[in-house]
This record gives sequence, C-alpha cells and structure tokens, in this order.
Amino acid sequence: TDGQPGQCRLDTLDENSHKHAFAVSDDLKYALRNAIELLGNEATQQLIAQAQERKAGIYSGHNALDPDQLSRECLRTMYRILFLFYIEARPELDYLPSDDETWRLGYSLESLRDLENVRLTTEESRRGSYFHASLQRMFQLIYNGYAAQRQGFLQESSANAFSLQGLESHLFDPARTPLLNRVTFSNETLQQVIQSMSLTRPNASGRGGRQRRGRVSYTQLGINQLGAVYEALLSY
Repeated sequence: TDGQPGQCRLDTLDENSHKHAFAVSDDLKYALRNAIELLGNEATQQLIAQAQERKAGIYSGHNALDPDQLSRECLRTMYRILFLFYIEARPELDYLPSDDETWRLGYSLESLRDLENVRLTTEESRRGSYFHASLQRMFQLIYNGYAAQRQGFLQESSANAFSLQGLESHLFDPARTPLLNRVTFSNETLQQVIQSMSLTRPNASGRGGRQRRGRVSYTQLGINQLGAVYEALLSY
C-alpha cells in the first residue's frame, strides 16, 4: 500500500524470486530430459560396439541390453550432477571445501561450467574424456570421501590439501550404475549436458530474433522446486 512502500517492495521482490525459481525449475525439467537422452544414446552406441567386439549378443538373450536399466542409470547420473550443482551453490551447508583453491580449480563442477562454451574444434577434443574423468573423480570423492593425511602426502604439501567426508549414499554408489561404468562419455556429449543445466532455454530478445540464455542460479532453488523436477523426471 501507499502507507507501507517498503513492505510492498519486499513482497514484490519475494514474489519475483519465487516466479524466477519456478521458471528455472521448468528449464531444468527440459534440460534433464534432454541430457538423459544424450547420455542414453551415446551409452547405447558404446555398449553395442563393445558387445560386437566380444561377439556377444546384445539384442536378445542373457546379455541383452535392458533399456529400462540404462534409463535408470542415466537418470541416476543426472541426479548426481544436479546434487553437485545444488550443494556447490550452498556453501552455508559447509560440506564441500569451496574455499580451497585446489578443489575449486581442479575438482569442482564450477570449473567444468567455465568450459561449457569452449568450442571443441577438433575430433580429438570432441571425442576426448576430460569432462567424463572430472565428473567420475567428483562422484568418487563424494562417495568415498577424501582425507589428505591418509593419502601419503608429504607434510608440507598436505597443509594445502582439502578433506571431504564421504556420503556413502545409494545415489553415488558405483555399484548402482553397472552399465554406465563400462561407458566413457565424450567431451562433446558431457559439455552439452553441463551447458543445458547451466543455461536457461533460449528466448527471443525481440531484436532480429536473437536468442538469449541466462545462467541458471541454483542458489534460488528450494526443496519445492527440486521436488517438482524430481517428480517430472520420474513420470518421464
């Protein structure tokens, strides 16, 4: 009201924040569906090629590729990445060593986001496995944990090394992704996955039909929005 301009301003900011958060969650639903298809398609190609090399049947019989199992594993992989996005955006949870330069530059998901728009101009860069190796290393660290003093480092070097408490959750259990453990995703595929989860869907700017994409802020996402994404993917 006119008598309480400050309160109205706060209400407007809060309402806009909620609207933005739900818009971001809608973008994530789309991005995750697309990412699951990208992972599933490349995994299928590699698993079929491996079966052909072993001269083993993959379309029927005991070694047949189970599409439902593969879909679940791709979904699990995307939830692992979504979890990392979420906790990296919340340093107040005090779980990840966000202030440690070694983690931030060499291990964090944010370091991969910095490469999301780098052009992969050669076949070697497109088919390489840097993104895959980086994500797998993060998954292992989250599941197993890491303590510098137990890794045999020299005392002077361990002073700058981070520690991380292992979660040992089903989500990051490598035994839960037996098919994908045999797959090495290409930089080309995983860069598209990271990009789709980092940037909102393109919207026409109104000038020349150009498309603009904003950066997804996981800080603004709450449990309600993540729950909506989860339910949408389960139905998908």
